[in-house]
Amino acid sequence: MENCISKSVEQNKGGAVTVIKNHKVTLLSCFMILAMVVSLLLPVNAYYAHAEEPAILRIGWGNEPDSLSPFITYEQSTSELFLMLYDPLIAFDKDKNPVGRLAKEWSVSDDKLTWTFKLVDGVKWHDGEPFTSEDVKFTYELFMETGLGLYAPFLDGIEKIECPDATTVVMKTSKPKANMLMSSCPILPKHIWEKVPKDELGTWENEKPIGTGAFKFGEWKKGEYVKLIANEDYFMGKPALDGVVFVLYANNDTMAQSLKIGEIDGAININPSQVEKLKKEKNLSVIDAESMGFTELSINSWKDGKSKGNPILKDKKVRQAIDMAIDKQKVLDVCYYGKGDLGTTIVPKCLTKWHYEPTKDEIRSFSSGKAKKLLESAGYKDTDGDGIREDSNGNKLSFRFYLRSINAEEVKSGQLIKGMLAEVGIEVNIETIDDGVLSDRIADNADFDMFIWGWGTDDDPTTILNVMSTNEIGNLSDCYYSNPEYDKLLKKQATIMDEAERQKVVYEMQKILYEDSPYVVLFYDDNLQAVRTDKYEGWERVPKNGSYFFNGGNYNYLNLKPVSAASTAANVGEETKGGSFGKWIAIIVIAAVIISVIAKKKSNKK
Repeated sequence: MENCISKSVEQNKGGAVTVIKNHKVTLLSCFMILAMVVSLLLPVNAYYAHAEEPAILRIGWGNEPDSLSPFITYEQSTSELFLMLYDPLIAFDKDKNPVGRLAKEWSVSDDKLTWTFKLVDGVKWHDGEPFTSEDVKFTYELFMETGLGLYAPFLDGIEKIECPDATTVVMKTSKPKANMLMSSCPILPKHIWEKVPKDELGTWENEKPIGTGAFKFGEWKKGEYVKLIANEDYFMGKPALDGVVFVLYANNDTMAQSLKIGEIDGAININPSQVEKLKKEKNLSVIDAESMGFTELSINSWKDGKSKGNPILKDKKVRQAIDMAIDKQKVLDVCYYGKGDLGTTIVPKCLTKWHYEPTKDEIRSFSSGKAKKLLESAGYKDTDGDGIREDSNGNKLSFRFYLRSINAEEVKSGQLIKGMLAEVGIEVNIETIDDGVLSDRIADNADFDMFIWGWGTDDDPTTILNVMSTNEIGNLSDCYYSNPEYDKLLKKQATIMDEAERQKVVYEMQKILYEDSPYVVLFYDDNLQAVRTDKYEGWERVPKNGSYFFNGGNYNYLNLKPVSAASTAANVGEETKGGSFGKWIAIIVIAAVIISVIAKKKSNKK
């Protein structure tokens, strides 16, 4: 970026320097020189405080987006982009309260079956086309019809959508819909998406997304960065930021170092090993708090004959034994520096009203002895003495175990888990692979046995619970789990308006999953994020005093602004206290010498 402060020096054409003999002017020159010396000795940030540079926020990422299509993506990084490129009908403020976005107001009928949304008038898409109610209708119906993506489950139960006029949307439901306002579904431009054949929605990448959001898409250079540009015509007002660049890192330790030296302004998903070091750094604010997510050991439990996984894993007793054989606390302490809580069910602990914690009688605590007994009672014995158990047909408990190369903690965890499973007679063969390769194998008729990955969710349990539904096999499901009773309860919970009654159903669903064990929820890992406070101000934890700078909505992206001249001046004032006092003594001495020399020359000339 070019320095927008420039200087010019002009001489006489002949190269001669004009001699100024007037005494007043000579004193003026002295003071000008003094000012120049002072400016040179001032801190660099004071020099740039008034520079009109573009305000480009640079954020470090560890995970690259998988797609820019809301019908395909499941990566957290893509969801982060969608918060900025698109607007939903309803958003959430920093305290997680629903607020209007494209919908300025809404109401529901007394029978809770008809919802009316009044839209903001005058909103335009990034390409200049007007936004209308027809875009909302088109978007919702497309998700409902295809069932694709993370957003479709939130629309379940909507029977009819009407558009009385360009700024009104009426949605009618078959039953009361408890999570109607919880959907963060991005509203898509009809004039673009209607041109995409429906049978291609599962593959169309949406390479140049057009939304109504506060930022426009700039460029995605795979493996390097994603650039966004401020929307000058944003209906809520142009952001103070001129743009945002998400910088991609193959190694999260490198990302932490870049943050330290100021190459980036923030970092998402810091390695646990770096957290305490970053907390000691000046001008850094670090979040180390519970997250809305978990790290899991996913087990191929697909009963369909197309599955390419080891069929032994269809036996839930084997899956339960795997759970009991893993010392989760040791994995957490050794590999994640204790940054998290032990895991049980798939709704994270921080969602306190929805999380179900197994009772003393239900819990599968770590016990190699109990794991061995369970396998023994299920008919898996080591008959040939090689340390690996077999079933009655001689099929060994030997499984492929995939680990993502990008995540050093996962790789280290996998090695520990391998030893723990070997202790109970289960062999795993580790293969370290790229994210994309793992995704391809999961999609290729469940071509895996086990792997470690993680999920993040939001405040409503529907998002994460839906991942485990039969309907998501071939889409979001990464363990290919299916249970008809569970599917029935998933639909039921979304229609219960009474929170206490809904909670009971959500608890029952978690009990079913815990018993069937398609996942071993290893732990609810802490959310680890950090930002610099010396270039941009206005950083706030979301919700208030909460766990997120990022991933919790676009609040910070909309409200950040460059550090003001006043703030910089205050910092400079702080620097002049104590140890920096010597700088000013030096300035005075240098200035005195310069004045003395000039005065001497003037006297000689006389």
